[in-house]
Amino acid sequence: MIYLYGYLGIGVVTLAIVVAEHWLARERASEWLQAFLLATQPERQNLSYRILNRLVAPTLTALVIVFAWPVALYRMGKEFLSNREAPYLPEEKKEFTVEREHLQELLTIPQIEAREAVEDPLGAVPNLPFGHLNAGWKRFIEGARADEEVWSFTAHWKTAWGHEWFRGGYVIVRDGAPTRHFLTAFKDPY
Repeated sequence: MIYLYGYLGIGVVTLAIVVAEHWLARERASEWLQAFLLATQPERQNLSYRILNRLVAPTLTALVIVFAWPVALYRMGKEFLSNREAPYLPEEKKEFTVEREHLQELLTIPQIEAREAVEDPLGAVPNLPFGHLNAGWKRFIEGARADEEVWSFTAHWKTAWGHEWFRGGYVIVRDGAPTRHFLTAFKDPY
């Protein structure tokens, strides 16, 4: 019986470490994000949603950690060791940037707009280049100078958590270096 108490005691200590790490590393959602989530998911106001996400899910997670603490310690250790190789600090999140090796093809703006023309016979999407994203495209190209080029790009980008994402679109290149980009393709690994 003493082994069971020891096992569960180590589980409780592991749970305390996981909770402390979570509270220290978490970022508070901005008011804009909270309003957006509430607008897109009105069920967040329901009592059942709050009970499930703020009481039941954390309780089940805590029980799993207490009883399966070796797995939790293994995962934490693996993450710690991978962070030593490529440190990840919340203040220094690595944002996606287009690199020279991602560049595919030099294009003119009329070529891109012809390539990205949307023709929806049902009329759900405006018949403009990039459809609903046309206003964003216009803002993107109106800032381009005469000495800059527009290239297409594709990239397989690895996040700090080791997930590989596919991204594609168009980028403005100034003096051979990619600057700002317009994302048209985004595919997650799941």
